[in-house]
Amino acid sequence: MIFLGGVTMGLKVGDTFFARDGRPGVVVGREQKTDRLVVEREGPRFEKARHYGFINGLSPDERKEFEALVDDARDSKSSEERILKLQGHIEEIQLDPKKQVLTRYLEGELSHLMYSNSISPRVYTVDQDKT
Repeated sequence: MIFLGGVTMGLKVGDTFFARDGRPGVVVGREQKTDRLVVEREGPRFEKARHYGFINGLSPDERKEFEALVDDARDSKSSEERILKLQGHIEEIQLDPKKQVLTRYLEGELSHLMYSNSISPRVYTVDQDKT
């Protein structure tokens, strides 16, 4: 573990952090007296953060829900099933105004999964003001 001082730009425990040398780490704590970040560059917490990608900006509750929904989708056998399951989760939560941030992160995960597997949606929605 390493300790970093200076400007922390609002990083929270669980956020991915890139040091000046470009190496990633995950924030695992904060020293109370100095407010310096405690960053892990290897180990179980780092591996868990890598497993879910760059999801800084989610609250701890949103992060847990994101992880649960992504894990549920990853349990599917094929990429197409994962995509359908993730789309279903997005449709379930997208109308809840309290879950707008979570919805955007899930949409990002969905886009990544579709792009990584060269899968295009059969049907999709577009905001008419942004076309």
